Amino acid sequence: MKLPSFITLLIALSLPSLALAESSLRSWTNAEGKTITAELLELNDGVATLRLESGRRYEVSLATLSEADNEYAAEWTAAKEAEARAGEMGLTLGSIGDVIVETAFDEDTPATRKGDVLGWTAGIGEWRVEDGALIGDEVAEDSHASSLTYRFEATHLIIQAQVQLGSAEQIAFACRDNVSPGLHLGRLYITPDKLWIQHMTGISSTTTAEKLITLDVELDPEAWYDVTIEIVGDTYRATVGEEELEASHPRFADGKGIVALTNNGQGAKFRQVSLWHAEPKSGAKED
Repeated sequence: MKLPSFITLLIALSLPSLALAESSLRSWTNAEGKTITAELLELNDGVATLRLESGRRYEVSLATLSEADNEYAAEWTAAKEAEARAGEMGLTLGSIGDVIVETAFDEDTPATRKGDVLGWTAGIGEWRVEDGALIGDEVAEDSHASSLTYRFEATHLIIQAQVQLGSAEQIAFACRDNVSPGLHLGRLYITPDKLWIQHMTGISSTTTAEKLITLDVELDPEAWYDVTIEIVGDTYRATVGEEELEASHPRFADGKGIVALTNNGQGAKFRQVSLWHAEPKSGAKED
């Protein structure tokens, strides 16, 4: 199929205009410096489908357009992919921003008490990657749940992972703030029969916590469950499989600096763990 020339597009601009949203229209420039105003609808194999102010559609090769147009097209594609992924994840509070870390935990590692595990840090307990999953076992002498952490800086946060309880008593996704040394902020707990969200402050012996919402569930310890957590503004929303729970607290709006995967007991497994920056959805409360 022969693509229309940029001149053809310029002629088409003289046709009666349909009302298009100004925010979706922009100027497009070809190598000769000629410009049109149009909205990008689709991008496939380097060919952009544009809709002119008249409402007519044309296909144009990105190779014939300016560097700025190509950069815009790349950003547009990334935004569309993020939007689609957010839809698949069922996000309600925010949209996906830049990725912080994505770790499949599909590369075997030796058992580690303190040290690096594929970019994460084993601080308490014993952690290893085996048969495509991260396993974190509590060690009795620690008198503390096992903990594997990742450090970053974020205002709003999205966490996604897959988990299997196995023989563990409970697992949790802990979030700490960005105030040194990283004070507790909030946590999602997962057990075979309950889920709960709690806000937290302090660290070590100064830690205080309050359960904000508890949900009775029936989880199969041997099944894998998708977990998605949104911490946007003062709201913390989590889904575990088909279960959903949400709570609000001013503490959740504080800056995020550490995520910890924790396990009480032995046998819990994690895989496909990802952290993203988030952007509050339009109309969402942002503290």
